[in-house]
Amino acid sequence: METYTHFVVTPWRNSQELIRLRRDLYRLNDDNVDRRQGAVNKVLAWRARKESLPLLLESTADIVDVILQDESRGLKHNTCRLLYATVISRFITGYLDTQIDLARDRPSWFAPGKFLQPPSSLLEVRHCIVHRHMPSLAELKRAVQTALDWLWEWYWSHLEAVFALPSANNADDGETGVESGVTDKLQTILKTYVKGRKQEIKTKRRGDLCTAASTALSTYTLRFSPSATTLPSATTQDALLRLLVSETQILPADKKIGSSMSGAFLIWTPLLLSLSTTNATFSPGLLNSILSEMNDADRRIEEREGMCEWAAHILTSAEWRDARGSKERAMREKVMGECLTELGVWNLRLAETVVGSLGEGEGELWRAILDASRNEGGGEGMVIDGAEETQVADEDMEVEGGVEGEAEEKIKGPQKVVGLWKPKPIGWLSEGWDEDA
Repeated sequence: METYTHFVVTPWRNSQELIRLRRDLYRLNDDNVDRRQGAVNKVLAWRARKESLPLLLESTADIVDVILQDESRGLKHNTCRLLYATVISRFITGYLDTQIDLARDRPSWFAPGKFLQPPSSLLEVRHCIVHRHMPSLAELKRAVQTALDWLWEWYWSHLEAVFALPSANNADDGETGVESGVTDKLQTILKTYVKGRKQEIKTKRRGDLCTAASTALSTYTLRFSPSATTLPSATTQDALLRLLVSETQILPADKKIGSSMSGAFLIWTPLLLSLSTTNATFSPGLLNSILSEMNDADRRIEEREGMCEWAAHILTSAEWRDARGSKERAMREKVMGECLTELGVWNLRLAETVVGSLGEGEGELWRAILDASRNEGGGEGMVIDGAEETQVADEDMEVEGGVEGEAEEKIKGPQKVVGLWKPKPIGWLSEGWDEDA
């Protein structure tokens, strides 16, 4: 019986080349160098040489390409929205067209009970793009990040299993590609810092005399830097930000609506400022993470308020002036642009706080823009959760008035408003109406 050899032609030379491409696209390199553009160019070359590429690989490169174009600041606002909308629509539509084939060829290493189904939020965004109003730029950016996380979970994190390779030194711990045990080590550093910082506060050692922050920074750098002249990798920094922000360690454990954040600022500001001083990418990354959590509708309202106050503290306080440095104006314009693009409850509160901290010239300019945006946002474009806004207002009134337990019954539906006019019967016409005509 004759046997035939079946050759499979792939654009990549070997498995290691594809794994290197994964590291470049997701910025998992230990040297902290951004190689995303080179990775995108490589995929474009593969696309030119081969008729078709794996859908999930090609979609990842397209999404990263759009993100790079946006970061170059060479695109106008509407053009940027159209690019994000196109790449999301192309990814979801391509996936839905091949969903049956992907489900039939389900790999054996997928955990039981897991189904190759994109998040419903992506399907909703794609539906709005194609059939309804165009989502805001902030919403499209969140959808793109969700798509990248999903692509990592269902495609890129399984390369070792596909090629039967042993786990690399940077083994994946789920969705972020962080070395196993890194999160635990970071958690230990943070716990030690909080304990030392609280002791300093009790002994009235604050601000410049914070030895707990310098000790934590030294431990973090020595433990995670590849060498004495390099910084910890971007992956390690992302893990640290996830612990601080996503897991709400920078918020008080008993955070309530309207409660003060001064204690959290006092504890965490020295460490965050030390990290920002040694690494120029930490402060922007921290602010982006805080804004993302602030606009996460799945978070509790107390947590979203806390994130809003942290963002305002970073953007307006004198403590953070040196960390903002020469990029302060650019950082403020970026945040204000995102807030005024999508006028949610917390975006509006943050914008008000930032505008209130500015001087006469710049403050008056932003005030005019804010008022114009609020007026335009009174229609379809304003994204405000009515129930959430009512709850925030009610809680604030309770805190200010000091009254608890006497909640007035909420009135819903049309309201009768007492005015200075007298009621008139239906069909009544004023005298002289025919002369006006």
